[in-house]
Amino acid sequence: MPLDRNLLEFASSPIRNAGLPPRGENRDMKLSRQALLVAAVAAGMTSIAAAADSHSEARGSVSRLTPRLAAQPKAGASSYSVEVPYVQSYQPADSGQSGTLVLNSSHPFDITLVATDQHHNNITGAGVALPQTDTFGYFSLPSLTQNPSNPEVFVKILDATAAGGGYWVFYGHLTDLIYDLTVKDVTTGQTQTYHKDAGNEPGGFDTTTFPAASTSSAPSSARKAARVISPDAFLRTSVDISNNTGSVANAVMQYCYSTGGAFQGCTPQRPVALPAFSNFHQDDLVGYLGSLGDLPPAAVQDSIGTLLVTFNNLPSGVGWEGTVAANVYNRVSEVDPLRGTVGCGEQVSYFFESATVSLVGTARWTVPAPSAQAGSIASTLGVRNTDASGSPAPATVDAVVTLYDPTSGLPVGNQIPLTAIAPGELRLVDDLFSAAGVPTNVTTAIVFVDVTNPTQTSPTIEGFIIDQDTDSLDTRFHEMKCAGGCF
Repeated sequence: MPLDRNLLEFASSPIRNAGLPPRGENRDMKLSRQALLVAAVAAGMTSIAAAADSHSEARGSVSRLTPRLAAQPKAGASSYSVEVPYVQSYQPADSGQSGTLVLNSSHPFDITLVATDQHHNNITGAGVALPQTDTFGYFSLPSLTQNPSNPEVFVKILDATAAGGGYWVFYGHLTDLIYDLTVKDVTTGQTQTYHKDAGNEPGGFDTTTFPAASTSSAPSSARKAARVISPDAFLRTSVDISNNTGSVANAVMQYCYSTGGAFQGCTPQRPVALPAFSNFHQDDLVGYLGSLGDLPPAAVQDSIGTLLVTFNNLPSGVGWEGTVAANVYNRVSEVDPLRGTVGCGEQVSYFFESATVSLVGTARWTVPAPSAQAGSIASTLGVRNTDASGSPAPATVDAVVTLYDPTSGLPVGNQIPLTAIAPGELRLVDDLFSAAGVPTNVTTAIVFVDVTNPTQTSPTIEGFIIDQDTDSLDTRFHEMKCAGGCF
């Protein structure tokens, strides 16, 4: 049965039509949330993310850092604004053609290959890694074969420590070239090189060189979930801005972004011409803005943020007249484009889920014990300051993230503070469960983002949760719902 929206509003004590509750009532609000979660568990519910805010009244203007364009109301006007909640650009080292294959993330091994072509004056070339899973990958030799996707040497590493063994190395090839395959245990520094002579030589295996170690350099969940943000391929954001009417219109867009974890501000307002029934498309929005000089090279190389798009001169303002679609994506392998791309489409915000008090969503974590059906899933949380109420300066937001175990209705792990989120800024919490120190036996959590000490003039926030298979990089985007102070 769906969760009654009124219960969520009561539990979160919204401030839309009244002043904030006194401190004692605020404590009751927390108790009400716990009671609400316990009641949800008793009803057999494991998620309250489907609770929706049905309000559709016109939104106010959105203030941004100067000279950020102020957004227009959604309904009843020929101009209105939408926001792409998640934009990202990332350029990997070596343009995604790394020479190091990293396997067994819980106890990592770095593997490299150097080959010699005895048929052409013994020229040598380094291998390019093409990882397939956490235990298996292969190398191509583009400097020798001019084909970066052609498989040449295969490697598999198995963790046999649970069976009383160590780490077992298996390798083989589809080439008659000479090569040296070097395997390094990152934790211990132990290194072994496996040599193949020219001609029809067999592959091999090694079950003795790398014994079990007492420590590991990093937990599996932390190392694998880092790929949510930094795949071994270019990460791009495609955008479509469409005029769906027979009238000539135009749009203005601005990218507000962070680099190196620090908010940088917003790009200049960039006009977009939209003739009747037209579409503006970019496969790589951030790269496009960089080519226009709106962004420094560092932001094109690695940045995250939001994109505000305001439509003007539309014949009406219902919301269908001008639309925006976006997708953050990357190639499965930058070296082998034939393997296609993975990514996540996202709902473009009309500020319907902007909140001044609380957001709620559901997150997953199966990395410690991957599900046979769902695989190895890690969640990333995104919270942005939409400031849809046009708050007076300084319009920054402090918030705290709390995870609840749906089997008990009680908080689990540690709270995560998010301080001084600026208007237009997107704040990411990668590998949410590890960041909160959640026990490995908890695979699902109800996530609340609560504004610290909210007031009637607090800026609004919106949020999302990204679930990603840490092996395939298949990604899903989920919008968080307003759970209090709904704008």
